[in-house]
Amino acid sequence: MQAARIWFQNPTPPLTLSQVKKYLQETGAEVKGTEWRLGNYVVPQLHVTSPADFVMQLEDEVWIIEEAEEFSQRAPAPISERLSICDARLSFGEANDENAITTDQGIVVATDWSTFDPEEPQARILLEALARMVDGLLEDNVSGTWWAPT
Repeated sequence: MQAARIWFQNPTPPLTLSQVKKYLQETGAEVKGTEWRLGNYVVPQLHVTSPADFVMQLEDEVWIIEEAEEFSQRAPAPISERLSICDARLSFGEANDENAITTDQGIVVATDWSTFDPEEPQARILLEALARMVDGLLEDNVSGTWWAPT
């Protein structure tokens, strides 16, 4: 899933996928709600179908704080301090990035390398707009670069 992530401090009240969907639609993007399921585990997602095609989800679980702190130790200096205080993120990947496979051993999730490219111009416009919306840090996992709104 994570070809790109936007790390941010969750506002009060916390950001919702409904707010993100509305914001993207106001920019002219075509967005629909979807979800990823594995048994009883359900992850709400948004599927942006135009002008770029990708899936995104909001992650605001407690472990995000620990991960942000850990990643901040490897991030470039200007990004490091801001990243260390993040407690939520939006994660982005291609629409069919993960596949659940049922075997005699149970259900397995196979994750392939995402072909979603955050540098694709139409996707990049939306990602940068979302980073501005949440005053967040855009991490492009395909190119290994970071971007922060100014």
